[in-house]
Amino acid sequence: MNKESKVNTSYYPHSFVDILFGGRNEFSLEHRFFNSICLFSTLAASFATITNIALGLNLTLTFFTFLGAIIFISFYYISRIRKIYKALLTPFIIYSLVGLSSVWFFNSGTDGPVVFVYLIALVFFVIMTEGKNRVFVITGFILNLILLFCVELRYPNLVTHYESDVVKFYDVSITFLFSFIIIYFVVAVLVRSYRDEKVISNNQRDEIAEQKKQITDSIKYASSLQQALLPHQNYIKKILPDHFIFFKPKDIVSGDFYWIKNINDYIVIVAADCTGHGVSGALMSVLGISLINEITTKKEIRKASQALEVLRHEIKNQLNHSSLDYSINSGMDIAICVIEPDKKIMQYAGANNPLYMFRDNKLTEFKPTRNPIGITPIEIPFQNHEIEIQEGDTFYLFTDGFVDQFGGDNGKKFRSRRFRHMLLGINKKPMADQKKILEINLKYWLKNTYEQVDDMLILGFRVK
Repeated sequence: MNKESKVNTSYYPHSFVDILFGGRNEFSLEHRFFNSICLFSTLAASFATITNIALGLNLTLTFFTFLGAIIFISFYYISRIRKIYKALLTPFIIYSLVGLSSVWFFNSGTDGPVVFVYLIALVFFVIMTEGKNRVFVITGFILNLILLFCVELRYPNLVTHYESDVVKFYDVSITFLFSFIIIYFVVAVLVRSYRDEKVISNNQRDEIAEQKKQITDSIKYASSLQQALLPHQNYIKKILPDHFIFFKPKDIVSGDFYWIKNINDYIVIVAADCTGHGVSGALMSVLGISLINEITTKKEIRKASQALEVLRHEIKNQLNHSSLDYSINSGMDIAICVIEPDKKIMQYAGANNPLYMFRDNKLTEFKPTRNPIGITPIEIPFQNHEIEIQEGDTFYLFTDGFVDQFGGDNGKKFRSRRFRHMLLGINKKPMADQKKILEINLKYWLKNTYEQVDDMLILGFRVK
């Protein structure tokens, strides 16, 4: 049996209770409870009318109870059949107070059972209302009772008393008995409704948990595929013996990616940040890896800026971006380095992502072109930087995830200035130690309070 059928079998749409008070597919739990109160109030007023006639009580009292039965059945009709609920709450409470106050004076006041009925009504209305309305209801009931007590004490002749103790006994006993029966059935309705809701809620929870597991498993499998597209660490170690890669996806899969490859006499290093994170970012990263691999190998492009120009063109073609479709914000920020080891020259070009170089513990920032890889109103040609590299030079490519992370004592962003200062303090250390320090600093910055807001990628390497 599938999950949906389990949910359906926990609910019986043609049960007697649902016929009287409505099924859960039509009414909320609060609405069904209000329907039950209206119906039981009708029954209580009708039973009181019969009791009054049988005991020969005051005709005015009998008229009020009979009128109450008609009004309560009208509330029930509007609520159950016309399906109007919240608009009836206030009129229902006001009429109940007025009706009970009237009955008070014709049914022996504090000597009669009306005080008990008041307390039952108060409990029911407290259940039906919420928030500030509940406070108003409680306050209104208490003030109404106090007013009735004061009026009865000040003007005792206004109250009609029982003709004999026998009549009083029967009236009070019958009212108490019928009230307890009503309470039992109302509670039974609540308990049954609660059990229905709990069973359905549990089934829905299990269904959501199963769906979440399936989605998570799929994303984990996608993550393994994404990892397979990234260069293996042993391969990177051969090309860049002294390096580290701090790679921390926000979710299981990442919109950030790195790509390193030795092509003939060149070493190509890429760090990119695709639009979005999670699944959407991962899809863009797969496309980006595929295109970069094609551009740098098949087309044999060796100039960093030219590679970005071709990548921008290919991204637009692959995503079917028109020249005027600026609303689609799919693309990536990227930094690419092309190293010629024999000539001791490295080219750098960036689309919004800079390059940091530390030489003799001094920072040089190579600024990117302020243009993304993707659709943009104004396409600026990517600038190509040519750097004469020396032994010991330390370079950092990175995305904005670490820099834009909220944390610290005041919940502010890490910011570029703090990031540069951190690198200034660690750039001479072994690469493996630098990665550990980055992890420690991030953990300290988050303070077990803040969540990671974006994918993070920092790629550092030192020239040998």
